[in-house]
Order: sequence, then C-alpha cells, then structure tokens
Amino acid sequence: MPSTAMDLTLRETQDGELLRLIGGGDQVAFRELYERYAGRLLAYVRAMGRQQVSAEDAVQEVFATLWTKAAQYRPELGAPEAWIFTITRHKVFDIWRAQSRVGGVEVDLETLVDHSTAPDPTLVATLHKALSRLSSDHRKPLLLAYFGGFTYEETARALGIPAGTLKSRIRTALADLRTMLGSP
Repeated sequence: MPSTAMDLTLRETQDGELLRLIGGGDQVAFRELYERYAGRLLAYVRAMGRQQVSAEDAVQEVFATLWTKAAQYRPELGAPEAWIFTITRHKVFDIWRAQSRVGGVEVDLETLVDHSTAPDPTLVATLHKALSRLSSDHRKPLLLAYFGGFTYEETARALGIPAGTLKSRIRTALADLRTMLGSP
C-alpha cells in the first residue's frame, strides 16, 4: 500500500519526537528508533559498495552518534530520516578516509566500484576508457573526490596541491569527460 503525504508527515513527526526523547537520554525511544532504521541503514551502507567497510560496524557507529547527537536535530532544517541518512553517509566517508590514510594516494577505480549491483559492462568499459584518457593530474583528483569519499580539502592535502588548483583540475576533468562521452 503506497504511503500518502499524511503517512510521511506522521512518520516524520514520530521520528522527530523519538530524536527529541533520545536527546534527553530515553533508552526506550532509542530502541524504537533502532528498530525503525537499523535494517534500512545496514542496506544503505552495503549499497555504498566498499567491501572493506564492515556495514554492521558502521551502523553501530551511526547509532552511537545518534545517541550522543540526537539533541542537535532541528526539524526546521529537514526531515529526521534525511538527517539520519546524512549522518550515516558522513560516518561511512569518515571510515573510508581513516582507512585510506595508509601510505600514498594511489586510487584504483576497480576498488571504488559498487559491486552490490551489476552495472552495464558497456558503460563501465566506456567510463574506464574515458578516465584512462585523462591526464594523471586530472584523473587522481576526480577519483579521490568523487569516488573516494574525500573532501576537496583532503584531496588537495593528499595530492600536495592548493585547493584552488584541485578544483580547477576537477572542473577541467569533468569538462573533458563530458566531451569524451558526448554529453552536452
């Protein structure tokens, strides 16, 4: 049965109230929020596609964050569900960044591909070919910032270049890809 706007509004209100109660230390409310979101967050983390991230551990860290930061939720800034999924996304990116701080900055596109779905092999081959045609100065920043979960500042630091230079290289790389792939 499809959800109506009324159902969504009611759920948002209920989730917002749970977050308010959790902010006050209510363990029953926390348990209810966990029951509502744990499975969905686990599926979301798994769909993000990096096998070296334990989805269960990431979700556990998300709920630890929700327990400590629930009082910071502001309904006027967005729906509770969006806030929870944003925290999840950021937590997974934090884990990726922590894991990738070992050694130099060599990124293999194959390790960044989401293997949880079966992408069109023609599309993957086309993208690999287009990316391989980019210069290393343009390819590395693009891979780190768009597929590696790094912020622009972290990417610039990792590559040892100013943030402005990084942004310029990424803009150029995207424009080159658009041209190669025939996009407007």
